Amino acid sequence: MNYLPQITRRLHHCRDLSDSEPFDFITWFEYAPQDAGRFDELARELRRTPEWQYVEREIDIRLQAA
Repeated sequence: MNYLPQITRRLHHCRDLSDSEPFDFITWFEYAPQDAGRFDELARELRRTPEWQYVEREIDIRLQAA
């Protein structure tokens, strides 16, 4: 909640996308380029949570509108 409205999130359970996806969940974050630092801060906080011990694979892909 500390990062709203600058950063928004969508969580997808992969069984809803395809049976052959290599991930259980995909989380999609959106933010304006000027809020990239806030997103980095959010990611650091998430990595420090107890739940993060269950993360087996993390892939950070950043797309930018042309």
